[in-house]
Amino acid sequence: MMLNLARKSALLNEIAETLAAETQFSSNGLLLVAAVDRGYLSLSLFSDRGRHVEYRNIEYRRYDKQLNELWAMEPLSKRWEEVEIFLKAGQFKVKFVFPEDFDPEELDTDRRHSTATEYFGGKPIRYPGLDSRDSWTM
Repeated sequence: MMLNLARKSALLNEIAETLAAETQFSSNGLLLVAAVDRGYLSLSLFSDRGRHVEYRNIEYRRYDKQLNELWAMEPLSKRWEEVEIFLKAGQFKVKFVFPEDFDPEELDTDRRHSTATEYFGGKPIRYPGLDSRDSWTM
């Protein structure tokens, strides 16, 4: 069990270090929301830009092995559905979200938007390049 916990900590640390190094790290805050399942990975990255939060594209290949290993370490009956990893000037928070924590009627995009709103205190969230304009804000 102790070896398992040490490996989980190491994987989470690797993910956090990759996030901080790869992205234009914002000391205001950076949130990665990752959904993992067998053969499935979905990532959303949100970065606090001061007056607003920006959704950013992310390279899946930098995270797929660590996230899949982290997910697979759990017994089938205790596997989480999503993990939220939040970095902010000296803080590192991790929250595992389980299937029973989800509203099955809520769209993934709406849930992730709500999650980002919780972490960033209601700042407007911009989604650059997701429509014909340069960005749109929710």
